[in-house]
Formats: sequence, C-alpha cells, structure tokens
Amino acid sequence: MTDYFKSIAPSLEEARDSLSRINRRFSILRLVSFAAAVALIIAGTVKGNSIPLYIGGVVSAAVFIFFCVIHKRSKYMEQLLNEKIDSCKRFMARIDGDFSVLNDDGSEFADHSHPYTSDLDIFGPHSVFALYNTSHSVFGRKAFADNLKGKHFDSINAQRIKGLQKIVKALADDPEFLLDYESIGALHPITKVPDALITLCSKNEKLGSGLKLLWKIIPFIWLSVPALLVFGLSKYIRIAVLCVMLINIVIWFLVSKLDLSDIFKSGLISKQAEAIKKRTQILLDDEKRLTLFVPDYLDPDFPKHLDALIRSCSLCSLREQPITALLLNAVMPFDLMCADRLYDWSVEHGKDFMANAERLGQIEALMSSAVPGLVSKESCFPGIEENKRAFFNGVDMSHPLLDPSKVVSNSVCIDSQTALITGSNMSGKTTLIRTVGLMSVLAYTGAMVPARKVECSIMKIYTSMRIADSLEENMSTFKAELVRIASIVKASSEEESMLFLIDEVFRGTNSQDRTDGAEILLRKLDRPYISGFMTTHDYALCDRVAEQKMPNIIFCHFSERYEDDEVIFDYKLRDGMSHESNAKFLMKLVGII
Repeated sequence: MTDYFKSIAPSLEEARDSLSRINRRFSILRLVSFAAAVALIIAGTVKGNSIPLYIGGVVSAAVFIFFCVIHKRSKYMEQLLNEKIDSCKRFMARIDGDFSVLNDDGSEFADHSHPYTSDLDIFGPHSVFALYNTSHSVFGRKAFADNLKGKHFDSINAQRIKGLQKIVKALADDPEFLLDYESIGALHPITKVPDALITLCSKNEKLGSGLKLLWKIIPFIWLSVPALLVFGLSKYIRIAVLCVMLINIVIWFLVSKLDLSDIFKSGLISKQAEAIKKRTQILLDDEKRLTLFVPDYLDPDFPKHLDALIRSCSLCSLREQPITALLLNAVMPFDLMCADRLYDWSVEHGKDFMANAERLGQIEALMSSAVPGLVSKESCFPGIEENKRAFFNGVDMSHPLLDPSKVVSNSVCIDSQTALITGSNMSGKTTLIRTVGLMSVLAYTGAMVPARKVECSIMKIYTSMRIADSLEENMSTFKAELVRIASIVKASSEEESMLFLIDEVFRGTNSQDRTDGAEILLRKLDRPYISGFMTTHDYALCDRVAEQKMPNIIFCHFSERYEDDEVIFDYKLRDGMSHESNAKFLMKLVGII
C-alpha cells in the first residue's frame, strides 16, 4: 500500500498541469468574449441603435457568463487537485518519516498531567498526532486527540474495538477516497466553530408570534398602491409609496433594538455549513460508505438540513451592505423574515446539527486511525484478548516515530508480569517501552499498528519517563518522579487492568534508596491485573529480585559490541539480565576521561 501514493503522484501532477493550461485558455476566452460584448454594444449605439450589433453584444455577454461559470468550476477542480497533490506528499512524507511537511502537531491538546501522552510523544513536534492526523476540521482533530488520550476508555470493549477496526479497514482499503476527503478538508478547513453557529444551534426558540405575524402582514400594505389606481387616485401613489416605505423603515429601526445578531453573522455561518456539506457529500455518495456510516454516524438527511441553513444564510447575505439592507427593509420587514427562517431552522435542526458535526469528527478520527496501515512497511490490527486481565504480546513491533529505514523491530510478551529491562545507555530500552505504549494506545482507538502481530487486553496506561523539575512548583526531579509513580501506585489499588511503563526508576536518588524503593514498588505492582515494563541500570536491584525469585518478574536486556572507538548496538531485545555499562566508554569517546 505504501507504493500507492508514490505511483499516483505523477498522474495527479500531470492532471493538474493540464487543467492549469485549460484554465489559462478560459481566462483568454473570458477576456475576448467580454471585450466583444462591450465592442458590439458600443458599435450598435454608434451606428444608430443597430439591432444585429446589439444582439451580437448580448450573445457575447451570454458567452462571457457561460465561460465565467465553467472557469469557476474548472479553477475549483485545479485547487482541489493541488490539495490532493499536497495530501499525497504528506502521505509520502509519513512513509519516509519526514516530519518537515507535517505541520499540524496538535500541541494545543498536550496535557502534562495526563497519565501517558507526554511520555509517549502523542502530541507536539515529531509526535503520533503529527504523523497520523489527516483531519482539517476542529471536530476531527479533537475526536482523534480524544481517542489518543483515551477519553472514552471506560466505554470501550473488544466488540466495540472490532467494530471500529472494520470501519478502519474499509477506509485503509480505499486510499483514493482518503486522498479525496483530505483534499476537500484542506480546501474547506474548519479551524474553529463560530460562536454565532453555536449560539444559533443552541437557541432552540422561534421568533415571537407577534413578530412572525408582523413580517407576514406588513407586505400587504403595498396593496394600497394598486388600490389607489383602481379608485382613480393615482395622484396619491407617490405619497402612498413613501408612507409604506416609511412604515417599513420605522419597523426596521424598532427591530434593530431586538437581539437578531445571528443574521449579521450569516456569512460566517454559511461558510462553515458549506465546508461541512462538502464533507458529508463525499461520505454519502458511495454505497459502501453509506453502509459504514449510516445511521450509526451520520443522518442521511443531514445534507438537506445543511442546504436549508445555507439557503437561509444566502437570504440573509443580501442585506450585508448597509444601503442594500436599507432598501430591502424599506420594502418589507426583511430582517424579521431572515431571523424567522434562521430560528425555525435552529428549533428543527440545531441540536441534530451539532450532534452530526461531532459524529463527522469521529469519522475523520477513524480516517486518521487508518493511516498507520497505509504508511507502515508492515501493519496489523491488534487482537483484543477478552479473557486476560493484563496481557500484551507484540511481534516485530516498530516504533512509528523513528526513521523507517533504520528502525529495528522487536517482540515481547507479558501476562500479568513485570518485565525488568536492563542494558547500556542508548541501547533501546526506552524506545521499546514507548513502542509497547503506542501499540496499546493505537489498539484501543481501532487503529492499525506498525507490527506483524499484536495481542493485548484492555488496560489503562500509566507512564513515568520524561520527568523534569519545576521551579514554579518548587519541585525537584526526584520529587516530580515520586509524584508520578505515586499516581501509578494509587491507580493500581483500583483493581482495574493496568499497563505501566517506568523508565530508569528512581534515577534521582542514591543507589541504596533507589534499590530499596524499586523493590517496594515492584511488590506493590505485583498484581494479577497489572502488567508493566521497568527499565533500570540498577544491577543490584536485578540481583536482589533474582535471588528472591519473584515469580512475576521476567528479565530482558539489550546489548552492544565494541569495535575500535565505536560502540555498535543491534537494538534487539533478548531474554535474561545484563550487567554491561558503556558509560565510561562513552565518556572516553567524547574526551571526558
């Protein structure tokens, strides 16, 4: 599948270049037809109102309008192709591990108090969100971020995850659709839901019956004008027209005191509705996608509700210019009519609109969950083990944020156990436990994962890796680590399935306290519903655990070899314990000793 994007890119660029040439010709044709229309009308006037020349001018003007309509559509298609090419380039960048063009890193969703997101690089530059997110809407980005943060963890189960996997597989099997959808999203981004739209959808009240009746009745006073003609009082027509207009203007002035602010923001509302409509149309125009998303995710009538909103907003937009607004409201209570239509829509569809928009975001999040299967050299859907409380088995797992040309895959299996991982600096310990964490996070979203095989139970994830001191909170690194680990211990008492990942346990204290503290921690976390990984350089701890024969502790290690002045890692996890250290060698290598 990774070859698809590289193979389609040249044909997309060729189609874009061809369309660009056609659009340049349309520009020339528009100019020529416009010039011809002007020239023929002027010539017809100069030659004494020549009917044939006037007809030629009108025909040329009609041709000009025709070319304008066709050119507008063609330019839109060119813009869409440009976005599709950019989307294709982003997919190729993901395949190559190039983050330079993946600018949306979801930094605003970062939460340093979260149990695992900071340690697993979920958000921020060079993050999972930056790598996999394809959404260009506030709904989709938030839904994907919530999934990665495990916001809906309490409601997931094996059956639910399998249902998500079914949708994700259908999306991953249709990369052309994903390209089309992302290009439409990029061309019509929804960076923020306007407050006016939120207010309108939540208004849930119609225009007062008196005001509704007013705008429907007032236009009938224009009947006074033809009535004067019927009764032979034509000399009073001008006065009647002025009086009717004055009545409407007075009503407009009084109406302006009411809170009808929504009609003044109809342009912004319409733009967002159009952007959402573009997305729903491409989702609902295919039979396969209809069965995937309707009715669980989208109401099939949602586009009709959007059309009704867009039409109402288009009516409101007629009064955007002050002079136009004055003229329209001089004819009838135009503002009241616009407000009536918007408020009626709000009562009938407002609540459903926001619900459908949020579900649209969930669909876009599932599209992002399909990305690992499209950009990884090897990928699979994790199997969810229902009958095991704390189980993880990963075969040939690759860390998704590492250079794909250099990443080394690893395998590991734990079942209500703690893996104590040893090895030298930079040998791959931290990368391994982060890989396990990311496999689990992605698994619970229904996503594919970069591995040959992954099986796991549903476990809450807690980590302690990137520990930093805090001047503002007067907290040392060691105290910050204690606070983090204390949260893991507290969570372990809830007797819910849990996966913990701890890197260099108690690194901030002396060796004896570190060993004693780590042993106490291992015993506290030795529960049938807990599995975990702990990396350490504390070989005294390893020896103590081995001597005491703690049955639920398994040992794994990474090793290296030395050639001349170079240390060479193979980054492969092995069974057993290591007592190796390369600290002195590295200090010598950089000239410290």
